[in-house]
Amino acid sequence: MDVDRMSLGDKIVAASAIALLLIMFIFKWFGLEVDGGDTLGFSAADSKNAWGSFSVIDIVLFLTVIAALAMAYIHASRTQLDLPVALSVIVAALGVLSTLLILFRLLSPPDFGAPGGIDFDEIGVSKTREIGAFLGLLAAAGIAYGGFRRMQEEGTSFQAEGDRLRSSGGDGPGSRTTGTGTTGTGTTGTSGTGTADTPETRGTGTTGTGSSSVDPPESPRTR
Repeated sequence: MDVDRMSLGDKIVAASAIALLLIMFIFKWFGLEVDGGDTLGFSAADSKNAWGSFSVIDIVLFLTVIAALAMAYIHASRTQLDLPVALSVIVAALGVLSTLLILFRLLSPPDFGAPGGIDFDEIGVSKTREIGAFLGLLAAAGIAYGGFRRMQEEGTSFQAEGDRLRSSGGDGPGSRTTGTGTTGTGTTGTSGTGTADTPETRGTGTTGTGSSSVDPPESPRTR
């Protein structure tokens, strides 16, 4: 693998993916805080990282990281890979999806499996947003931006790849091959024959060959 072969889009995607993976493990994302006040006489707070805060979103984020790192590796190593659409399109789409999911949870923090219908404010429990969620949002946005940047470098777009996928069904002339080329061979042949007669010559063919004959003069008879 040669890092120098990676484009700017690849480098942005790889760096953002590594950052997102570390942020998911190291930093706290969301939590709950209990303010007992005069009733309970104490306060308590607990927060979790991405794996403890989500039940499905964390899986989407992890798949985004895997796809982003795979794209960077494939382009750096010039690995041959045949996909129905460009890998940069897949990474950009996953990056956008991850960004929107994190943003949604920032607006509506998770309830950590609490039964529906509970008003946390009434029982003195508040949902907290930790630094990890904001850092994760930036990392996911970086993956999306790097994916778009790579698409621009390849000269492709979502619409173009969608049209190619619909027209080819993911196979045939419309499929995309990464890192490989195709060659084709064919033969075209024409043949023809013809004859031309003259009193003295006879020839055949339009293929560049022919024959001619001239009858030798008749020897005089010796009486």
